[in-house]
Amino acid sequence: MLKIINLSTYKFDMDRYENSSENINKFLRNHKVDAIELLAPLGYREDLISKEIIKGVHLKHYPMWLDFWNGNKDGLLEDFNSVEDVINFYGGNSKKDIINHYKEEIKIAESLNSEYVVFHVSHVKLKHCYSYDFTYTDKNVIDSTIELVNEIFKDLETNITILFENLWWPGLRMLDYDLVKYFIESIEYENKGFMLDTGHLLNTNLNIHTEEEGIEFLINTVNSLGDLKKYIKGIHLSKSISSKYVKEQISKFSNIDKKIDVFNEEVYFHVAKIDEHKPFTNKKIKDLVDIINPRYLVYEFITTSLEELSKYISIQDDTLDLYKKAFI
Repeated sequence: MLKIINLSTYKFDMDRYENSSENINKFLRNHKVDAIELLAPLGYREDLISKEIIKGVHLKHYPMWLDFWNGNKDGLLEDFNSVEDVINFYGGNSKKDIINHYKEEIKIAESLNSEYVVFHVSHVKLKHCYSYDFTYTDKNVIDSTIELVNEIFKDLETNITILFENLWWPGLRMLDYDLVKYFIESIEYENKGFMLDTGHLLNTNLNIHTEEEGIEFLINTVNSLGDLKKYIKGIHLSKSISSKYVKEQISKFSNIDKKIDVFNEEVYFHVAKIDEHKPFTNKKIKDLVDIINPRYLVYEFITTSLEELSKYISIQDDTLDLYKKAFI
């Protein structure tokens, strides 16, 4: 099992390490981290991040994309102010533009010797981030994702593993055995699996109020997948207990029909309050890791500084008892 942390090529992440490859490598060594999962690969610079430390690449996520994929202009203009904004957001005006973007990112991942790429299976319109009054189903999103992914890999020469990540919005939520089975078996590319995101799975259940309840839910949900557990190759490990906040927002926005700007930072802050990305402190989380026995254990935290990231890594290490055996 490899212990991994996420790292992006964005300025705020690079600034933390003073734009120094040496500082990044030192931080990884000091925290016994084996590798990184890279975000925003199009911004990759080898002088800042060594290829040798990259095991995974997180592909671009389009939170709302079904209207674009289906050519629904009216639906798009519910989320965007103009056609120009749509083109700027998706990098073009046709399905081919999204397909080609993913192909480019996968080729970059291969050039970095990445073992895997991560793909979000989800869709949510902006107003539904608040109201949860979805007008599309898990099956709608999954069917379109199958179409998209099969197009991406149809003529792509690669052996890289694609790991599909669950979210709490409609799509792959990992709650329905038959739907999960249908999805993974409909992907024609052979090197495939799941990156189970524990925080996202917790966010599907608005009746969870404590970490212990959450871990029990995680274990029961994974066990209910039965033979499909074999497809879980990695875990994005983080805790999110935000049901109180979500219920407050649903109540607040259920009767409000205002347009939300996709470029408004308020949306990102709202989503961050739902998906907290904190470390687990209850040692029962070890049982989940043992059940899955992943190749990739990714600590996926949102932090405001290297000091906070260091603290979160230490908390997670202690909770998992990762290094105690070395002192016995």
